[in-house]
Amino acid sequence: MNEKKVYQTLEIASVALLFIISITVILFFIDSLDLIIFKIIIAILMVAAISFFLLLRRTISVTIQNAKYKFKSAEHKFGRIYDANVLGILISDFNGLILDANDAFLDIIGYTREELENGFIRWDQLTPPEFKQESLQALQQLKEQGECLPFEKQYYHKNGSKVWVLVGAARLLNDKRGDAITYVIDISAKKEVDIKTKQFNNIIKRQQEEFKSVFMNAPAYILIRRGPELRYTFVNKAITDFTQREDYLGKTPEELFPDLVSDEDKKISEQVYKTGIAAKGKRHKARYKNEHGEMQNIYLDYLITPVYDYEGRVDGIATFGFDVTDLVLANQEMEISKDRFASMADTMPEKVWMTSASGKELIYVNKLWLDYVGQPSSNGWSWYDTVHPEDKAIVQILWSQAMKYDQNFTIEARLQNTKGEFRWHLIKGVPLKNKENEVLVWVGSNSDIHDQKQQLKQLKDSEEYFKTLADETPFMVWKSDAEGHFVYVNKQWTAFTGLSVTESLGEGFRKAIPSVDDEERKLGWANAIATKQSYQDKFQLKRADGALRWVYAQANPYDIDGEFAGFIGSIIDITEQELVQQAEKELSAKKDEFLSIASHELKTPLTSVKAFIQLIEKSLNKHDKAYPFVLKASKNLKRLEILIADLLDVSKINAGKLTYHIKSFDFHQMLEESIASIQNISPTHQINLVESAKVNLCGDKFRIEQVIYNFLSNAIKYSPNAKEVSVTSKVHDKHLVVAVQDYGIGISDHHIAHISDRYFRVDKTAMQFQGLGLGLFISKEIIHRHDGNFWIESELGKGSTFYFSLPLEAQHPKINSSIT
Repeated sequence: MNEKKVYQTLEIASVALLFIISITVILFFIDSLDLIIFKIIIAILMVAAISFFLLLRRTISVTIQNAKYKFKSAEHKFGRIYDANVLGILISDFNGLILDANDAFLDIIGYTREELENGFIRWDQLTPPEFKQESLQALQQLKEQGECLPFEKQYYHKNGSKVWVLVGAARLLNDKRGDAITYVIDISAKKEVDIKTKQFNNIIKRQQEEFKSVFMNAPAYILIRRGPELRYTFVNKAITDFTQREDYLGKTPEELFPDLVSDEDKKISEQVYKTGIAAKGKRHKARYKNEHGEMQNIYLDYLITPVYDYEGRVDGIATFGFDVTDLVLANQEMEISKDRFASMADTMPEKVWMTSASGKELIYVNKLWLDYVGQPSSNGWSWYDTVHPEDKAIVQILWSQAMKYDQNFTIEARLQNTKGEFRWHLIKGVPLKNKENEVLVWVGSNSDIHDQKQQLKQLKDSEEYFKTLADETPFMVWKSDAEGHFVYVNKQWTAFTGLSVTESLGEGFRKAIPSVDDEERKLGWANAIATKQSYQDKFQLKRADGALRWVYAQANPYDIDGEFAGFIGSIIDITEQELVQQAEKELSAKKDEFLSIASHELKTPLTSVKAFIQLIEKSLNKHDKAYPFVLKASKNLKRLEILIADLLDVSKINAGKLTYHIKSFDFHQMLEESIASIQNISPTHQINLVESAKVNLCGDKFRIEQVIYNFLSNAIKYSPNAKEVSVTSKVHDKHLVVAVQDYGIGISDHHIAHISDRYFRVDKTAMQFQGLGLGLFISKEIIHRHDGNFWIESELGKGSTFYFSLPLEAQHPKINSSIT
């Protein structure tokens, strides 16, 4: 009998008994009822009552049996779960003592069953302090409600570590085994996964923010458009700055720029969105309106890629654009200039050519050159490929020497024509340089001298030709075999070293190399031979008179019939250049040593002189004739103090002992005080503080004040015909940027690169303006040690602006490493 039928039977039997009892009571109160009828009814009711009573008894018996069976089944299942050690189960009292537990729980906390049976394990002692309050609340809930909801906490493991667990409990009523039964699940692995997941999410979030920042501030045009209508969801700062508008998000290009979007641009974007295939282009022309409303062209290199949603479907497009307008316009101008040059060169009777600054790329050849080699253009071939194999080595050496020292290039060599014939040419090349003396291109010509060369029959043999040519060069030229033994030296070698040709061949050339240098040379030479690569070195060579001269040697490998045959090299005397460099270093070192000693020696007597002048100044009144002279002496003494201080700072910088005292200070207040101090001694100029950022700066206040004093002093000194100096300080990109602008003589671009070098003075101003050329050197060092930057903008005749920037949250690692 199932439970539902048992409960229905109990309900029917109970109602029937109550009904019979009610009828019996009512019959007793009916007086008119016949006794026999009354007895018959009572008998019937009694039979019915007994029947329903027996039914009720049987039903209750079945219910009790079912309950016992379920209890035994539940007890059996609990025992299996308890013994199976699937989860930790323990029985405890309300005082904290654990009375019994399965092996799964003991494994979680690391204790043995012997320790459990000895009463050494208490759940309140296993609970860390931070979970005590929550555990007590769960105990109270257990007492009041008979159970506590599952919650997470930690237990102390026997080894001292902490274990994350999920705990739930139920109260045991009238059970001698204890007050509560508790299940415990080890969730340490889950917690570790949760922690790592959180860490990964934080990393992903941080990386997303970093990528967004990179894209937002990238020097390229970057935008993202999503949805079927391709509406803007992201545009970076470069785009908003260029278009001067911020209202992109949620709109389409057609809504923002209805008269600028071309059908081609729209088609390309839609094609990428539909197909998921990226599109790219170079020098794509687009139209835009400038700030005056005028239509102008812009040229872009672009890449349009599909953007996907979380399910991997194309959800939009991302566009990356790079402004190449300047490059395109420059190329257009270059093409115009090139066409002019080509028109002129094509009329010349010489083979005219032009290469890149490196000499490796052929930029232009005229029609006569193209006709000679049978090529349609300058692309796809190298002039070096037309050189006769026997001439390539010497051509390469002299060509490399010319490029290394930016010298004119001249050589005679055989060049192959379209018929496969080699004809002798006189090859000349000159470097074209810019204002900074940097080589832009090489321009040259090839003159056909084959007929003249044919008349010189004694030079038909290529080896004799090489020797003759080498003897005519101003360099020492030599040739070696595959083992590195000399097989030829020219007459410049014999004249320089005093060694005959016979003495120099084989290993004899080493007689001219001092033994101190020879071992190191051997290693470098052996490595070049082993690798069959070019050889370059600088060393001393013994001249015929015994003097040691610095030389620069260079050699290139050459082949015969495709096999490595040795090296052809050259040596040039660079003693003068080397001596000049050494002298400059020694002079600079002696100058530093002298100035360091002099500045220290002058400091003490200067202090005494200063004290005497101050005493004299106090003893005089303003009407004394000597008073103006005392003021001039005091002013010149102050100037001398500054010069000596600069010298001392330079000596400390050189020794790495310039001291810094780092602390936070009010930069705005310091700037105002510095300006006021300079203004008091500079009546000829008005110093205007145009803008001043009110920030606190962490650094050496005295040293930064020293930089500002130097900038202001220079601004006044080098603008004798001006009346004003402007000062600004602004906060930009977490940096404080300070600018001091004068309206004086200005600085040429050539001198700006050296203006902060030690002792540097511009030649034209060195005699006109006093100074040692140390102020900007010291200032640059101070700014550099504060992790800052220093730069200058200037125009001759209009003035200069000196800038420096300092980070607002500086750690000053460079200062920390140099504090003494």
